[in-house]
Amino acid sequence: MKKTIFISLVFLLLSSSVVKGQAALLVLIFGEKAATENFHFSLKLGVNYSIIHGYEEGKNASSFNFGLVNNIRLTDRLTLTPEFIPLAPRQIKDVPVITTGNPDLDDLLVEVESADRKLSYIDIPVLLKVKLSERFSISAGPQISFLTGASDTYKSIPIEDVRLTTEVDIKSALNSIDIGATIDLMYILVPPKGGKGINLFLRYNKGFMDLSKATESGKQTYSMIQMGATFPFVQK
Repeated sequence: MKKTIFISLVFLLLSSSVVKGQAALLVLIFGEKAATENFHFSLKLGVNYSIIHGYEEGKNASSFNFGLVNNIRLTDRLTLTPEFIPLAPRQIKDVPVITTGNPDLDDLLVEVESADRKLSYIDIPVLLKVKLSERFSISAGPQISFLTGASDTYKSIPIEDVRLTTEVDIKSALNSIDIGATIDLMYILVPPKGGKGINLFLRYNKGFMDLSKATESGKQTYSMIQMGATFPFVQK
């Protein structure tokens, strides 16, 4: 866990140059409207711990996520925050090996050391944020997710002293859309100026739809815990 947090901090620092470039782009597109008291963009960076339900075996895994948050102030206490999160993977490691259906390939999957599954999504949550105090707020709302890629990765030893890594595209076997719900607790780390501050968040997200098209394998859904930070692209 300590290693994951350390890597996350490094990831946040290395992303600063990307943030500046994106901020300049938003200013060119939206001009002064990119950062007002009632409307501004924030960058979201963090780590997610995903759980794919429906597997009797396997280890849950952590990964990075990032996205863009649109903050629309409705009242002094209410803010609408639609988000666009292009990096939102779900993973599970050390799952039982599933045959690919290709005899030539399946013959190579002998003495498999591990089989890992990774699903890549674009998440679009639309949350309503309620200010609880000067430092804390809570958000909740629906989320729609679009599958952009999926793969199983096998590590095997087909020949003595030869290690083979095989990646199989399984996107066609999965449903392309998932519907879920999100709840988010946020803490203001740096007091905001004009409503725009640096915040820490802890989020829980639950998907309701079956990830797999194969009904005989039983329903597979996911849940995810995220933690990280959001901060404005542009400060006025």
